[in-house]
Amino acid sequence: MNDATHTDYETIRTVLRQRLQDQSLVCEELLRLVDEAERREAAERDKAERLHAENERLKQELRKLRTAQAGVMSSRLRDALRE
Repeated sequence: MNDATHTDYETIRTVLRQRLQDQSLVCEELLRLVDEAERREAAERDKAERLHAENERLKQELRKLRTAQAGVMSSRLRDALRE
């Protein structure tokens, strides 16, 4: 996947921790939400990669079927011309 679309969750966590320490706050719930967002993004990225791989597999299968179909039509044409 393109790195431009990848979110830098570690930087987000670091900045949040710094800001929370600066203000003497502890907000584990916010950090938990960042963790969850990171997991979801990773899952979406994995799903997209699987779909892309499946798409490529189907394209190859379609090419093979079209090639096989062209061979069948060619032999039928030859048979028709012989008659």
